[in-house]
Amino acid sequence: MSNLEPIPMDRAQIRHLEDAREMWDRYEFVMTLQEQFRGAMGWKTVGAHEYLTTYWTDPVTGKKQMNSLGRRSPVTEKKKADFDRGRAEVDKAAAEMKQELEPLIRVGRALRIGRLESIAGDVLRELAANELLGPKLMVIGSAAMSLYEASAGAMLPMAIRTQGDLDLLSSADSRWETLEELLQIILRADKSFALVEDPVPSLRNARGFRVDLHTRRSLVRSIDQLDGPSEEQLSVLHSLLDLEPVSAVTIAQDGAPVGMTGMDPRAFAITKYALATLDPDRDGATARLAKDQAFAVGRLVMRFGSRPFEDHHLAAFPAFAESIETGDPEIAETVGKFMRF
Repeated sequence: MSNLEPIPMDRAQIRHLEDAREMWDRYEFVMTLQEQFRGAMGWKTVGAHEYLTTYWTDPVTGKKQMNSLGRRSPVTEKKKADFDRGRAEVDKAAAEMKQELEPLIRVGRALRIGRLESIAGDVLRELAANELLGPKLMVIGSAAMSLYEASAGAMLPMAIRTQGDLDLLSSADSRWETLEELLQIILRADKSFALVEDPVPSLRNARGFRVDLHTRRSLVRSIDQLDGPSEEQLSVLHSLLDLEPVSAVTIAQDGAPVGMTGMDPRAFAITKYALATLDPDRDGATARLAKDQAFAVGRLVMRFGSRPFEDHHLAAFPAFAESIETGDPEIAETVGKFMRF
């Protein structure tokens, strides 16, 4: 058996994931409500009148911001009373949720089920609280393997995971503008994040963890610049980008549950394989890692996935198809060489 073969989770780990999924639905609901009640309301006297104002702290500058909601009246008094009541109820629900989460987190750590970096989990929770994860913003890259593990109930080898970054795929056109918007939210996970350009725009915190943003346009460009793909392969690679994203609740390394939405694992596996074998700019080590990730996720889909590869997906990449069907990652290179003669 290959050391890249996925390993089924045991009963305790599967049961814990089920508990985490049930908890996450309520946790996400409370987080979303907290976002709606972020800040505070109060009365501010200006001249002879009082005005209802809302206060909040700018996550970028750290300075308090204020906005007037109108002169004191029955309407604004009701608005403040509704806000105060709702804020108190949400704070109470959040406190109760925190108490429920503590034992779940301890069990998650004890079971060693958490594979996602803790800071990545913090970032994803903030994105979830703002209802941003979905078809327009999803996880790709190594972090997505935690999502696939949770969906399939099997573990992928840690040796093929990269650490220190979180890759997101956006449907937006402008990478820089989107990162600026995301920064306002991600700063709530870690105030040391900043927008940098080295050599492409990304968000980076004081410890060097990066949030990299890819656009659909840039991913399509990377596919179109591959060296020597057939028309059939290009067609399949483009169509894979249109597959519906998948969602699941996984566990971070700190034991806390994390809701994730990411690229379909079939798209991940085949795209990784194409980039590993047809991208002339990838060095040997990078290409080998991408190929190993493609094989491991491909085997995960074959053995445990709920959505199998389509026949035309595998027909376009016969060497990849042969390797995941036989469970031999080295066969891809052998078959690939044979097919070139």
